[in-house]
Amino acid sequence: MKKIRLTACIALSFLLIASCENKAKEKLTGVWKLEIMDINNTPLQGSSFGRWLWEFNEEGGYLINVDGAVEKGTYKVDKDKLTLKSITQKERPDQVFTIAKLDSANMNLVSATDKNTTSLTFIKMESEDVAEKD
Repeated sequence: MKKIRLTACIALSFLLIASCENKAKEKLTGVWKLEIMDINNTPLQGSSFGRWLWEFNEEGGYLINVDGAVEKGTYKVDKDKLTLKSITQKERPDQVFTIAKLDSANMNLVSATDKNTTSLTFIKMESEDVAEKD
């Protein structure tokens, strides 16, 4: 009886983890506009970099468009980690971000290296806002 309970608890744990990852992926799906990039506690307005959009689809693909320069790739969400693997720039190492905030309207990603900490703050765009400017 104890083995059945333990097996049921383990199975339930895996289902809950998968459910949380699916919810994060659902929230992530859509087009995001950079509002603020903070590098080592120096905030810069996203508009300083031109039009910077990140798009995530349900199939695990992403497209980053920085004022016409496009990068495509795949992404993976694992708990609070977002990993981007570029298809366009295959030599580029995977980018790993900590998801500090993700809801239906706002996203904050943090990347830390030995020398820099970068925080990217995005707002989710409505589909009609994306279509008007593309």
